Order: sequence, then structure tokens, then C-alpha cells
Amino acid sequence: MIKEAVTKVGYKIRDEEGAAPTRKVSGAKRADIQIGGMSCASCAMTIESALKGLDGVGKASVNFASSKATVEYDAGKVTLHDMEKAVKDAGYRVLGDSVTLSIGGMSCASCVQKVENALRSVEGVTRASVNLATGRATVESIPGTKITDLIQAVKDTGYQASTVKDGEEAEDREKAERRKEIKTQAINLLISAPLGFLVMLGSFREYWIFPSFVPEFLANNYLLFLMTTIIVLGPARQFFINSFKGLRHGSTDMNLLYATGIGAAYGISAATTFIPASLGGVRATYYETAALLTAFIVLGRFLEALTRGKTSEAIRRLMGLKAKTAIVMRDGKETEIPVEEVMAGDIVLVKPGEKIPVDGVVVEGESHVDEAMITGESMPVSKKVGDEVIGATVNKAGFLKFKTTKVGKDTALSQIIHLVEQAQTSKLPIQKLADKVAGHFILAIHIKTL
Repeated sequence: MIKEAVTKVGYKIRDEEGAAPTRKVSGAKRADIQIGGMSCASCAMTIESALKGLDGVGKASVNFASSKATVEYDAGKVTLHDMEKAVKDAGYRVLGDSVTLSIGGMSCASCVQKVENALRSVEGVTRASVNLATGRATVESIPGTKITDLIQAVKDTGYQASTVKDGEEAEDREKAERRKEIKTQAINLLISAPLGFLVMLGSFREYWIFPSFVPEFLANNYLLFLMTTIIVLGPARQFFINSFKGLRHGSTDMNLLYATGIGAAYGISAATTFIPASLGGVRATYYETAALLTAFIVLGRFLEALTRGKTSEAIRRLMGLKAKTAIVMRDGKETEIPVEEVMAGDIVLVKPGEKIPVDGVVVEGESHVDEAMITGESMPVSKKVGDEVIGATVNKAGFLKFKTTKVGKDTALSQIIHLVEQAQTSKLPIQKLADKVAGHFILAIHIKTL
């Protein structure tokens, strides 16, 4: 009765207070999106209207007090990217979390594309950018997205993933991973290079000047098969394993191209050796192709492993500038604690020759501080009461007591490190296009071959 009476005078009753009628969607999912830029309740209504205008959104409720939008939607019709765009088009912004992951096992641009696609497929991810040189992935997502889901998505694609931690632990782990990769590829190179050279000599014994110094037994097809088998089952095994993992998840990369070339050369040669009639009586073998191709690719992987760590050398050097400990006043006593435990507002003491642990303002003492690592100024700068000091700079002479203002990730040095990491992880538009093309390049080559 009430609804009919209201309708007669030209108005409508909403299904919920402040909300338009909702649509039912099949297989509805729920997302909680943090919104920025709202200033009043009407802003919430504007965002609600923008979200409900998307096909596939069944229900959208925006809470102005918590600046959060709760959306029920059909993932088959609308994505989080569409919702983010709708919010931006309405004049607001989506606030998300950002996490950096360390990715292992990548070897080419198509690997980058596979990892990016895997991360973007995780519910809640709004943006994912992977850098091959640094082996890092930067993922932006709505609050509440689980890091474990991101790591599992990368692992399901055939690569390794772990969170990047601050400080020495991250540095040590990165060095350990790099050393492990260098050691693995070095062993593969030590196996494939000598055996590949012998296979080449045996395969080319009948040509040029080789008969004069290459023994006849080295050209025996059974011996060539044995040496090539060691290479294929050893150093070349990584290509077959990685390509299988990629195919299992419907993607291709350079490993598939390597595996196809090496496998074809090895398979045809083995068939010719043991079943001569299998290829119409043709006795040609290609053991040297499989062996040398493996050796050259492994050499490239080894050199890449040696040089890849140098791209983050600047970050490691910046991290090395940090002070390890700090002397603070606690309960009227001087206490030496790890720099990570220093809190804003603490009174820190710095003796001559020591590093200033964090940023702050001098409250007692006078000295000269070497700030070359920040400003490039070669001469020490005079510091007195009221002057600002920067973490990781060196107190040259005199005693300083200062009150901390910025600690942890808020210090000037930490911000510099963050900017360097961000610059290494970000990609130019042309690089994004190249990665996308490379992701489909291998498949196109195989289709053309067939």
C-alpha cells in the first residue's frame, strides 16, 4: 500500500536506503574496494551509480565513513580493471596495496608475459609489471588480496616467487639465489661445452683437415649418440621441463623453441642411428646440432646469470650505507638497539666517526656531518641545534644528540632506495608492447613450421 501511494505521486522507493535497485548476477563474487577522494555522502552516491552502471555488477554499496565500496559482480562480464576505470571516470581513485615479488626461472621476454598474465589473473590484482633484468614483479591490488595467492599463481605457471624483504635478509637471499643460478649454469656449461666440442669433431671428421688429427672412433654414431644423450638429459633438460610446464598452462616461451630444435635434431639422429630404414635409408645425423645448440644456449644463460645481479648493485650499495645500530635514550639510560627498532620521537646519540642512523633534528651539540652520499657536497656541513640531519650520513667531529623525525621506510635513504627499485621495475610502453609480441612469437613460429 505504501509503495503504491508513493508511486502515484511520482516517486520511487529504493530497495535499500541510498541505493538503486540491484540486479541478480550468476556466480557473483564480492570485492571490497578502497576509494580515495570522497568528501561527502553525495560522492558515495556518485561512485555507486558509476559502479552499478557496469554490465555484470549486481550490487554496489559505498560507505562514505570508511571510504570503502563493496561490490557483487559477475567476473565473466566485468573485471576489477573495469571497476577501477569507472571510479576514475567518476572523478575519484581506487586505493590499493602494492607488493614486490622476487621471480625466479625467467629467461626471456615471453616468460615476463606469462608471469604478468598469471599475476593479473589473481582476483583483486589491478596492475602487474615484471622486469626481466631485476627478476622483480610489482603488483598493485585491492586491499585484502593475499600475497600467497600471487605466489601460488606464479608457481602454477612454472616459475618461482617469493616476497622481497627489506634489509640484509633480502640482500643475502638475492645473492644466494644468484650464486645458485650461476653454479647450476656453470656445471651445465662444463658438461655441454667439452662434450659438444667432441661431438662436433666427430661429426665433421670427414671434412677439411679434421681427418688428419681426429681419431676414427670419435666419428662412431653410437659414441656420438652417447655423448649427445648426456647433454640432452643433463644441461638441456631444463628446456624440456620448463617448456612442459608452460604448455601445461597453455603458454609458450623460448624454452619451447629450444626444446623443439634440440629434440628434433636429437630424435632424428637417434632414429637414423638405430633404425636406418625409419627415414627412408638416409644416414644423415645431426648430433652436433643438438649438442652445440645446447652449449651455446647454456653459455648465454651463464653469462646472463653473471650480469643480471649487477642491475641491482646500486640498491645493494645504498642498503650498505645504512647504520646497523643506534644509541638511544631509554628510561634515562643510553641503550644500543638495532636501527629497525628506533621509533619516531626517540632521542639518539651520535659520537664522532659514527653514522647517523635515521633522520631527525639536532637538540644538543655541534658537529660537522659528511652528507656527500645525499648532496654530493665534498665538504662536511656544520650542524647545530635546530638543524636537520639525514640518516646514513657520517658525523665527522663533535657530539650530537637529535630527536628522530623519520624512521624505517620514511627516511631519505629508504625513499631513494624505493625510487631506484621503482625505476628498475617500471617499463616503457614500447617495452610492454615488445613483451606482449614476444609472448605470442613462439606459438606463431611453430604454427608457421607446421
